[in-house]
Amino acid sequence: MTSHQQVWLDVLESVSPAAAARDTGSAPSWAARLRARLFAARYDREIEAGVSPAAGSPLAAHWMRLTSDRERQDLAFGLCKLAREAESAGAALNSRIPIRAAGVRHASTVIDDVLERLTGPAPVRARGMARLRILLSDGRGPVYRAGQGTISAAMRGALATL
Repeated sequence: MTSHQQVWLDVLESVSPAAAARDTGSAPSWAARLRARLFAARYDREIEAGVSPAAGSPLAAHWMRLTSDRERQDLAFGLCKLAREAESAGAALNSRIPIRAAGVRHASTVIDDVLERLTGPAPVRARGMARLRILLSDGRGPVYRAGQGTISAAMRGALATL
């Protein structure tokens, strides 16, 4: 990473809701954190759309959770599980929506790049994390349905916003 890129990462970190909560001591309440968990999919869509959260709001709690190490680990685990499932496509029948295994295998290099970014030391942006969560959980998206774009393009978009 160049020093110019690090400067921009520092600027982005300084304007994040997590930094604001740290600086003002206004961590979201337990009720805000609970709402953030219950309505996570809605808050993912809002963050992906570029909505800025107010300090202490459920959206701010969700924003902070998205950029946490735990969430990064969880998404990395989900991507690894997706790749394993694509490699063993058709091996097991279950009640989940079947993935487009060929598309996932085709996107393996981009998935590896996303995994590297998630497990790396550089901070991640909430918008990219939200986009990745939407990609993995939307049963109508390219991971699960043909005709919804390519998995590679969607992963590249998530990687660019991380």
